[in-house]
Formats: sequence, C-alpha cells, structure tokens
Amino acid sequence: MTRRVPRALVLGALLASACGDAEAPQRWRALARGFEPAPLLPLVQDWQRAGGMDPGECRAFFAGVQIAHPLARAAWSAGAEPGVWTSAFPGGAFGHGTSAPGFLLLESSAGNAVEAPPDAPRRKNTFRVSGGRVELCLPAGVEPAADLRLVQYVENGRASDGAWQVRVGNDECHVGIPVWSGTTVAVECRLPSASRLSFEPRFLTRAAPAPVTLRVRLDDALVFERVADSAALEHDGNGESVALPPEARAHARIEFEVAGPPGQALFLHPSLGPADVGRYGARPWSDARPDVVLFLADTFRADGLELGGGARDLAPNLNRFAEGAVRFRNARANAAWTLPSIGTILTGLAPGQHTANDTQSSLPAEVVTLAERLARAGYRTGAVTDAAFFSAIHGLDQGFESFRANPATSWDLDWTVAKALEFLARDDGRSVFLVLHTYRTHMPYRVGDEESLAPWNALRNDGCKPLEDKPKLPVDAWRARLAECAPRFRALYEEGVKDLDRGFGEFLAGLERTGLLARGVLVFTSDHGEALGENHDIFHGGALWDSKLHVPLLVHGPGLAPRTVDFGVSPLDLAPTLAALTGLERDPLWHGESLLDVASERPLFAFWLQKTKQFALLEGTHVVLAKTADDLAGGRCELAFDLAADPREERPVADAPWAGELARRHAGLLRALLVPAGAAAAAPLDVHHQNELRGLGYGGGDGTDEEDGAVPPAEEPKPK
Repeated sequence: MTRRVPRALVLGALLASACGDAEAPQRWRALARGFEPAPLLPLVQDWQRAGGMDPGECRAFFAGVQIAHPLARAAWSAGAEPGVWTSAFPGGAFGHGTSAPGFLLLESSAGNAVEAPPDAPRRKNTFRVSGGRVELCLPAGVEPAADLRLVQYVENGRASDGAWQVRVGNDECHVGIPVWSGTTVAVECRLPSASRLSFEPRFLTRAAPAPVTLRVRLDDALVFERVADSAALEHDGNGESVALPPEARAHARIEFEVAGPPGQALFLHPSLGPADVGRYGARPWSDARPDVVLFLADTFRADGLELGGGARDLAPNLNRFAEGAVRFRNARANAAWTLPSIGTILTGLAPGQHTANDTQSSLPAEVVTLAERLARAGYRTGAVTDAAFFSAIHGLDQGFESFRANPATSWDLDWTVAKALEFLARDDGRSVFLVLHTYRTHMPYRVGDEESLAPWNALRNDGCKPLEDKPKLPVDAWRARLAECAPRFRALYEEGVKDLDRGFGEFLAGLERTGLLARGVLVFTSDHGEALGENHDIFHGGALWDSKLHVPLLVHGPGLAPRTVDFGVSPLDLAPTLAALTGLERDPLWHGESLLDVASERPLFAFWLQKTKQFALLEGTHVVLAKTADDLAGGRCELAFDLAADPREERPVADAPWAGELARRHAGLLRALLVPAGAAAAAPLDVHHQNELRGLGYGGGDGTDEEDGAVPPAEEPKPK
C-alpha cells in the first residue's frame, strides 16, 4: 500500500512511483518518477550484430554504454581541403547515437579529437559527422594515426531524486522516458477517471532527416499517434495533451513506442492529470498551492532600483513592480559570486554548508534543494538559466523537471524570457516552481536589446583591462587606471540594467496574460552585486565589499501587503519563505527565517571560501570583516565599517568598541554555518565549460579566484 501523505504536505501529491494505491487521493502521476529503463547494453549489442559488427566492442560505462570502432589509416582518404581527412561513418550501434555534442570522440595514443557541430568553423584536432562520413581536421602535413578509434557513448539517462532524468546535449536535462527506435517502453499504473496524458516529444539522431512516428497505447488501444520529420523533433517539441477514456482503471498499461530512423525518442515530463485543469489563477479545485516564480538577475546591484538609491528611469518596470511588492531595502548576498550564492538560494544552506564554493566544485547530490522538495510535493519544477555556473555540471539542476541552460555564446534575454513563458504555457494543472536566471547585467556588458558587445570591446581596446593590468602595474598606477575606466564600465553596466528591465517588463506581461499573478508568488532578486570602482575594486568575486553584497529583493503575491522592510535579510531566508508560502516543512539545517516574519535585526554572513578566505558579518548598519572564525571569536577584525555614516566603506573603524563585541557575539553562529551538510563534490569540467568560465572572467592560474582571471575579447552575439 502507498503510504498516505498528510494533505498539508502535498498538493495533489505525486506518487513515489508510477504505480499507486487505488484509494490514494493523488491528482497527478509523474510517469518518470519511479521509472527505470531496461539495461541498455543488451540492446546496443543487438544493434552491433544487426550491423554485422562485433558486439564485444561494447561495454557498460558510467550510466550508459561505450562503443568503440577502429578506423585504421587505410580507412582514411584526403578530403577536398588541406588538412581534412574523411572516413566512412560506421554502422551498427553507431547508427543509433544521438546528435548530442560530447558523446562522440576519436581517440588514439597520439591524443584525442573532439566532435564539432556540423556548422562550426574547422579547427585542428576536431572532427564532424556529415553525409554519413567522418571529417577529421588535422594540422597540415599530419596524417591520421594508425590506431585511431571512433568511440561513442550512449545513455538512457540516470535516476535523480526518485525520477528518471534524461539529458539533451550539454545544456538541457529533463525528467522523461527514453525510447529507442523500433522499441516499446511500458509503464503500469492506476488510471483515475477523467484523466489526461501530457508530455513533450523529442527525437535525437545522427541520421539524415526522415519521418518519425510516435505512438502511445493504453492497454493495447492506440490513443496517440504523430508523424513528424526527425529534424523538427530535435529541439523544442510541441507539448502534447491526450484525453484518455473517462473510466477509471485500477491497473492500466501505457506503452510509448517510436518508429523511424535509428535514434532515441524522449517523452519528456510525462504525467497523468485531470482532464480539466482550468488555468493559472482559476483552477477547478480550491486547495491548489501557490505558483512560485523566482526571477534571478545575476550581478544586479541594489542601486539598479530606486529603492536602492538608483534613478527611477533606470528600471521603470522593476520600480513599478516594487510598488506592489514587499520590498527589502537591506538585503545582502551570502557570497560575492554566482555558484555559492545560487547554491544558497536553491538550498537554504550557507556556502560553508552546501560546499559549492569553487569554480571546480559542484553542489553535492545529497544536499536537498528547494526544487527537490517542491517536486516531491507535487510541483512542476523548471529552470531557464544562462548556464556557466547555473548548470547541471555544477549540480544546480537538482530537482528541476525541466532544466534549460543557454551557453554564454548564445546569451539572449529574449530567448530566456520566451523559454520561461513556454514552460508556463505547458500547463498540466500542477502548481509550478519556475526559476528564470539571466546574466544580462554580468560582464561582458552588452548594450541594447540586441545585446551588442561592440562598446565593451571598444572600451577594452581603449586600454580598460583592469583584470589583466592588475598584476602588471604598480598599485597607484592601477588605481589611477581603474578610476579612469570605472565610470565607463558603470555606463555600460547601466545599459544592461535598462535592457534587463525591458525584458522583465515583457516577462511580467506574460505572467499577467497567463493569470499566474492572480494567486502566484513572484520574487525578484540577485545572487550578488558588482563593484564599479568602489574600494578600488571592479566586477565581483573576491573581497566582500558591500557593493558586491547589497542586492535587491522584492516579493509579490496574494495577501502580501506592499511595504518596505528595513531590517537586514539574505538569500538564506528565501527557502524558509517559499517553504512557508507553499506549506513545506522547515528543514532543521536552515538558519534563515521567513522573510514575512522578520521583525528585528539579525546577524547576516557572507563568505569567500576559495584559496583566500574571508567572512563578512553585518548586523544593522555595522559590518566587520575577518579571515577566520577564530579571529571573530577573539574579537579581531580585519576591517569594520558603520554603513550609516560611511555607506561606501571608505573609513574603516576596526578599533571601535562595538566591532570586537559584535565579532565575539556571533562567532559561534559562523562556526555552525561552516559545518558541511555533505561531502564536497567536484564538477566534471570539460574544455568547453572551462573556456566558457574563462570568457566570463573566472579562472586564474589556480582556477579559483575570479579577480585573478583575464577576460578575452568577446564575440558579438548572433543576430536575433
């Protein structure tokens, strides 16, 4: 029997598996939850045999299967261009590979060549698959190695927090059911009366475009069939919604099948739900939990808003939104760069607790995210991000049923807004938790809705390269250069604020069109701020100056009376707040409290936990900075400031009597916030991801501190 879950804990709770108790009261059944596909290795070996190839060249590897095929020197012939060699692409299991990058490589004792997209410029030691052939690009005069092997990795996905997760390329992952061409996958479950089946189809293949037939059967009766070109199904598919026979069935069998060229079909986000779901803000039931949307504007300073001291015409849409929201004037981030700060936002744990504190670290799987909690409680969870640190490779996809990440080379706020609204449009009746994350105000600073990098590159060409110049120039000379360049950086930064505000206005209009704001919660905040010359500093990461910690925080929702709160708050408070609003139980590891209950000043901490370590402690208007918890316990402060008298932190007062007392009083809390909630985890960074991070200014000689990095010239985005 399925254990009954208290109604206070679950909105139309999802089953822990696809099969459930006939008497259970759940409205939705996520068919990918509790699902696990059959082992892939026997199927891959059958493909090899069918292609007349050796099945012994297949082996289980991580969560999938690795296939190797020798391409001896005799298999290669010179191509039409110098340095290009071609060979026939093998059949067998290789014909069933997906088009996802990173799953195919050429290896030899002389080194490996990686796959490049078919439309990418030719680069040495890369290859592409085109027209049934492998095209290898080598340095002039170099021939293919005699021991080259084409190696392919294929997978069905992996289990993640009780659901089956499939990956689409390097930048997408979803819960779903994988089905290979010519096969059928069945899920058995109880079918409530008046139900509807929802899913999003995709199809991944290396074969030439061809018709694909997708079918769904219910107890052997065909209930869905769609024929489409494989190329049309490779990217975002149209959400499908299938009305099922009205009668309830205690035992039902749902079969997913695909016919067409060799490849993998993905039935993403498959769920059974009520046939009638109404719309956002107008459900045909009264106990739905509130929808929650978090708009996370990376690197957005508090003074981007009028509330934080900015000009009203800089962000008019956000300022109007703030007038109807609960406004937190004194919100401070818990870190000065993205990964640890977003880790805190998503988990409710301080950076020292969740341990994702370095460019090469990942959020541990054992740390439970807010998205995981809401997914278990029946929410449909989604994230649309600008990749880099907010990525699956850094573990921040945990708990999201749909996770879309746009790499830096394709940043486009309009794309991000559109994908977030598309997620909302695929409404199946469940309450949603959606995170929209954008680097629109992150360097390299872009101008206008076309996000032009021309002014940024012109500024750098004019000698404004503070990260590169810092180790080269004497301190006074560098500070003079920074003082000259900082106003120009600020002007470009504010152009990003203006366009982010435009995009936020369009997103807000979309939420209003859906009706979500009628009963949903919308939070606007940032993970950290940005130094623009204050304290002889630029950009973010590194030292914990208030310019990099002071962020906007706005909460809008039904029953939340607009008002301004002047007490200090931090992202540690977001998870307890959203848990309270959605009826989740409080995690005993959380040290924050609901923003809606804050009634006095509390100590707030920020952390720099890389090669260099620093802690910032803020209470009211008093700030102390120290290098260790022992220093705080001993009342020893590296720096101290009174923000009431010195808001730009220009006049240290470390010898003030209150500084040592404040440090000693809260040293114990700092120690508690440094106790890891799980073992630290490493991020499996590949060359592509490392280059992306370097392009954003992350990764100095030791790969840790952003301020040690160098910023390469930026490429113009593709035309919209």
